[in-house]
Order: sequence, then structure tokens, then C-alpha cells
Amino acid sequence: MVNTSWILLNTLRVLSIFSLMLVIATCIIVNVKGFHGLGRSNTIFQFFVRCFIAIEALILIFTELGWPKRIFAWFPMLDSWTFFGFLQISMGSLILGYDSGINSQNFLGQSLFIFIVVPGWFVFIIGIIYMLCGTFGGKSLKNKRVIGRGSEKSSPPSYTV
Repeated sequence: MVNTSWILLNTLRVLSIFSLMLVIATCIIVNVKGFHGLGRSNTIFQFFVRCFIAIEALILIFTELGWPKRIFAWFPMLDSWTFFGFLQISMGSLILGYDSGINSQNFLGQSLFIFIVVPGWFVFIIGIIYMLCGTFGGKSLKNKRVIGRGSEKSSPPSYTV
């Protein structure tokens, strides 16, 4: 029997990881491309914001994978899909709102300009979906998405002394 909710929720997970990897690539490319413009069209603050966005995206990827297990002890708020979605919406807004000096077609070229805009919208939309899932589904949807759900029956018996 095919569980469509499991398939849809894990597809959302894969799309989320893919979009976050694109965000990291976008941050690296824009920082490398705009590094020589620090002080003119690109401020040091914008440089650090893009570094922060890349680190945040990496933490969100680890959260999606559930690795390491202590990540939810380090960042307990990430256990909520609503907050997770809020972070992705914020990240997408920051990417789409890069200042006009660095985020222009003249500075980056058409292909890099598109490469910035697409991941920004992608992570923004996935964040909205996560916020809706967290608001209306909560823990029940999160439990439906667990990989290896059927393995509880095949796990070895535990003995207590």
C-alpha cells in the first residue's frame, strides 16, 4: 500500500534540502563575485549577512536530515515546522532583497542574476509550505514523514534487567 502523505512530505524534504543547497551556492558565488566591490557597491555587512545565510542554510539542512541527533538540543526551536518555515521565508526574503548594487544584471550578468532569484523564490515558497504544514498539521504530519517507519516491528527485542 502506497502512503501518499509520506511520499509528499518526503518530497517536500528533498526539495527543501535541494533549495537550501542552492542558497549556499548562491551565497558563495555572490560573495566571491562581489568581494572586489567591498566598500563601493557591496558593504562588509552584506558580505557577512550572506555568510550568515549560508551557515543558517547548512544548519537547516542538518535539521532536515536529523543529523546529528543533538541538533534539536542545540536549537530546540527547529523542532517546529512553523519556525522552520519562518526561517526559510526570512532567508528567501533576504536573498531576494540583495541590494541593487550586487543584485543587478549589469554586475552579475543574466545567468548569475537568475541563479540568485530562482533559489530565493524556491526557498521562500517552500518556507510558506512548511509554515502551513506546521500550523495546520503540527506533530502529526512530522510523525507521518519519518523514514523507516515500518522498522519498529523488525527491531530486535529489548531486555531490561
